[in-house]
Amino acid sequence: MSRQNIKVKNGKRRGLIICTLLVIILLVTSCSDDDDPAVNIPPILSVTPIDISGPYFPSDSSYGDMKFIFPVLTPFGLQLEQFQYSPGFEYFTKIDAPVRVVTRGIIEAIVANPQLEGDWEVHVTSLPGANYTIIYDHVLNVNFLEGTPVEAGETLGTAGFWNDDMGRTVLQVNLYSDNQTRALCPLEFGDSTFLAQHKQLLSEYNARFPNATYDTLCLTGPIIP
Repeated sequence: MSRQNIKVKNGKRRGLIICTLLVIILLVTSCSDDDDPAVNIPPILSVTPIDISGPYFPSDSSYGDMKFIFPVLTPFGLQLEQFQYSPGFEYFTKIDAPVRVVTRGIIEAIVANPQLEGDWEVHVTSLPGANYTIIYDHVLNVNFLEGTPVEAGETLGTAGFWNDDMGRTVLQVNLYSDNQTRALCPLEFGDSTFLAQHKQLLSEYNARFPNATYDTLCLTGPIIP
């Protein structure tokens, strides 16, 4: 075989190897979650997890399904302990208040809360592998199984136990990006109705508890949950 033929064959072999490597790189890149637009789409929260539509009824200190007995609600980012901040909104509710789905998705996980029998933390994503996770903490009587699709407005379960007069539940939005998880204020994802109802809730809260008012329900930026 001539040297020229050997060079041609070696050149073809190198070309084939290079093309194969390029195809592999493109496949790996195209399959990366961070580059998949679908997993990066932020959720739109269109329904409040608890009925906060009001009005206030003094007969039972209620506002929708909220219980207007202090503390009423915990804003996002409120300092709870020295290095712990509220990762979401905590709503204090009527006993057995329905907890509603805030945006459509798929139930990714249902996790038992330790030392609270029958109390669950429910994780919902827009699709498997999505970077955003909606977390409903302190939910009793969960109506769905893992892997079940849910729609905004459906009843997920009932609010968890706080005391003999009140229940409670938490809404949290997590973003997984750059190998880190951060909790973000739910108001960043609310539609106009969701935002307006929380604005009115804050106004009612400040009017009835003037010694513990908040300027906003988002007290800080992203935090580590």
